[in-house]
Amino acid sequence: MASITLSELVATGRLEISSPTGIIRCEPVWEFKPYRLADFLLWCVLDGVGTAWIKGREMPLGPGTCLLLEPGSALTAVHDPKRRLRVFYLHANLYDARGRKLDGDTLALPAPPVVVSDLTIFEPLVRQVVEANAATDPAAHLRRDLALRLVILQIQSAAQVPLMRTDGTKLAAALLAVKENPGQPWTVPELAAQAGLSVSQTARRVRELTGHSPRAFIIRARIDRARRLMEESQLSLKQIAETLGYTDIYFFHRQFKAVVGLTPARWRERGEAEVRTSPSTVSRPPSR
Repeated sequence: MASITLSELVATGRLEISSPTGIIRCEPVWEFKPYRLADFLLWCVLDGVGTAWIKGREMPLGPGTCLLLEPGSALTAVHDPKRRLRVFYLHANLYDARGRKLDGDTLALPAPPVVVSDLTIFEPLVRQVVEANAATDPAAHLRRDLALRLVILQIQSAAQVPLMRTDGTKLAAALLAVKENPGQPWTVPELAAQAGLSVSQTARRVRELTGHSPRAFIIRARIDRARRLMEESQLSLKQIAETLGYTDIYFFHRQFKAVVGLTPARWRERGEAEVRTSPSTVSRPPSR
């Protein structure tokens, strides 16, 4: 049987969750001794720092690190007791559209580790999986299954565009903090201090991780947030600029156009035009 991708699994397959499933803050003395998995394991770090070994390969664990392991895999892991891991874990049997049980040969998994860069979206989804899995009504289980499919798609997307693959979990956390709070007056020396690196090391590592200089990464985080605010709010462009730390509205316009290719006003107008011309999704009663 030919292998299928995670996207194909989400679209047409079946995910049968088995015990145990949950979110846990690991104890200071915690360690994951090697054992062979009887089913698929999804294991995602939400906070903390550690190290894992899979098939003899050592890999760092930090916020956003996700491991999706096939049956028969052996996982070993430890963590820093002063920065304990908080982990989402889920065991499951997976099936294709014809109901055939999948394994490591028939499901194409991304090479571990995959690092999900935006935990502000990812963590609420995994919490929905855990909370709905503990419920008994069918509606809750439907919500759980939908959330789990979105979790898997997030992992697939992160594997295709690996923004945060790194052995420096402090730097990954610092970059996440920039994306979560882009309006703060971030500086490269501040990023370096949070990451425990020199300014030159930070510049090199950020470019390796994101393809941009630290300054460009900060600017893009602000412009990305500006676009969201233009989509989601009625704030004026001046209010958005001030919210994101710009004291000069014209400087905000120049940076926005340099990143997006359009001025903020033109970008907002285009979005509003698309909304006006999109077909209505409201169902109408049949005419009599």
